[in-house]
Parts: sequence; structure tokens; C-alpha cells
Amino acid sequence: GVWPCLGAPAALAIVAQRPVRRLCPSCIAPGEFSSTELRAVRLEASQLGEANVKRPVSCDRCRQTGYKGRLGIFELFEVDDAVRHMVNDRASTLQLRQRARELGMRTLREDGVRKVLAGITSAEEVIPITLGDGH
Repeated sequence: GVWPCLGAPAALAIVAQRPVRRLCPSCIAPGEFSSTELRAVRLEASQLGEANVKRPVSCDRCRQTGYKGRLGIFELFEVDDAVRHMVNDRASTLQLRQRARELGMRTLREDGVRKVLAGITSAEEVIPITLGDGH
């Protein structure tokens, strides 16, 4: 409901965030992506390289869940003058997203996958909450 000419000049960046559970450090085990998960995150097995994928197990410290604590996955869209002009001209969401990607924005799913590959969280945590991520 905000007029573009009022909101666009005030915005420096737009952040999206989602919480995911952190793997329990006491009971994690080596893991790998299933073929379904690889398709969901648009990766090939050959792209995994030095991945440190882990999976949840369970222990008394995490109350048999395999997870302890939370962390965020983030998407940061830095607003520049070109984006402000696009907003004023009522550009579509698709056009704005394309510009964000040109500026180097990492999507929620991409940030989540980075954290899965680092062994911090699991694909089971990231994939469901990033289903609408149109990367």
C-alpha cells in the first residue's frame, strides 16, 4: 500500500530470513544428498566436490531429535539507484528479482544449501522452507 515514490528512496536493502534447525554437534554423522534432494536444490552429484554433508542422528543432548539450536538462512537484496527507478516505474517482481540476481543476490535456498554443504544443517530442514524460492 506504499506509493513507490515514497518507499523506493528509503530502502537500502531488503532481507528475507528463515530459521532452520542446527545439527546437534554431539551426534551428527556423515551424510549425503538423496537423488530427490539433489534435484530439489538443482545440483549434480559431480558439483558437490569437498562437501561436508551431515545427517541428524539422535542423542540425549538433543532430546533424540538430531538438532540443537537454530540458525538463519538469508537473502539480501541491496537496493541501488537502478532498482529504485525500476520500483518507481512499477517493474514486475520477476524483473526486480532478475536485477537482484545480477547484483549478486544469493537466494534463501542457495544460502541454505551452502550451510548443508558445510555440515551445519540438513537438506531436510532447508528444502521445505525454500520451496517457493524461484532461483
